[in-house]
Amino acid sequence: MINLDATRLVAAREIREQARGRALWISLFITVIAVVLVVVLPKALASGPPTYRIGLATPSASSASSGSTATPTELALRSAIESAVARTGAKAKVVTLGGRDDAATRLRASGAAHIDIAVLETDHTSSVLVDRAFPAGSTTRKALATTSIAVSVSVAEAVAAHQVPAATAQALTNPKPLPIDNLRPAPAPAGKRGVALAGAIVFYILVLRYGFGLLMGVVQEKATRVVEVVLSTTRPLELLAGKVFGSAVMVFSQAAILAVTALISAEAVGSDIVKTSGASAIAVAFVWVVIGYLLYSALFAAAGSLASKADDAQSVSLPLQIPLFVGYFASFTVLGSGGSGTLVKILAYVPFTAPMNMPVLAATGGAAPWQVVVSMAITVVTIGVTMRLAALLFSRSILRTGGRLKARQVLAEARRSAA
Repeated sequence: MINLDATRLVAAREIREQARGRALWISLFITVIAVVLVVVLPKALASGPPTYRIGLATPSASSASSGSTATPTELALRSAIESAVARTGAKAKVVTLGGRDDAATRLRASGAAHIDIAVLETDHTSSVLVDRAFPAGSTTRKALATTSIAVSVSVAEAVAAHQVPAATAQALTNPKPLPIDNLRPAPAPAGKRGVALAGAIVFYILVLRYGFGLLMGVVQEKATRVVEVVLSTTRPLELLAGKVFGSAVMVFSQAAILAVTALISAEAVGSDIVKTSGASAIAVAFVWVVIGYLLYSALFAAAGSLASKADDAQSVSLPLQIPLFVGYFASFTVLGSGGSGTLVKILAYVPFTAPMNMPVLAATGGAAPWQVVVSMAITVVTIGVTMRLAALLFSRSILRTGGRLKARQVLAEARRSAA
């Protein structure tokens, strides 16, 4: 039975030791600024759809501009122009022109008098006028909008000339589109994919930083024999539990600060991250950080107990760093390729890589919600197994000095003792 008072004392000591370091606060400050920039910059730099000023000159333009009501023909042309520009993803503001000379002047003007495109209608012919010709095959938004206007105005005039009924004209020029079926569902919004990838990055950084810090703390206390003093008043299992709990509090606090920072920043600037992914995606990413760190933290502490000096830290932590590296880089390949390969689908159910790969897999449409729950359940069960394994390794190796110990050797000795 674990003494909770002793565990709390060890945890409080671990928190004080980690919070005392200046590097913690500097890295937290930098990470918070990075989160704010990631959320705010896309919204701040987004320009939105362009608005083109379209000049319209008709025989009735003079009377319409002096206050008279626009004719049905002019209203139809304005509607055709606005619909044509909207089909290219832009907006149109139609202004009235006095004629071709006025159009030529305003096409080359600047400021409020400037227009981008002019539509000139006469009693006999109509035309679309721009200041400078577009290169052949141009696919710029303005070129597409100009072509769309030319086609729509021509259709509108043909409909009026042949006196086609309004309902028939609508059915011919703007038919109801056929339903579009699909073989696979649409991918998740970019905001949700971004949150999943950010969660994988945060998990990788926090686990590697705090996990390795936990390992080094155990190694240093063992090398300086401080651990012998601590174990004179507490048991190895309580020391391990306190260290893991104290380190976990620091990790969860930092993850919560980053999540809240992302939500507040998104709400402040009206970012699409909250609209397209929602707080639920951030909450799921936070849960993966929690269960993933609980999985790794005890093993990092146990790995530290196998080392006798700081030089052994890299070698004893390598088996834990490998799945972190594999899962981290695999999460980028999913988003980079736009699909999910067999390897990532397997890693999404492996407890040591699932916290990075399953959220990204789900965000790209490769995993249903029930599959995410199954992966979480497998990871939670594995936490119980790793905690028992870490406790066994830690309790049997923390006071042993000399050379570096191997986990296989310690476990073999434990089996022999039990027999």
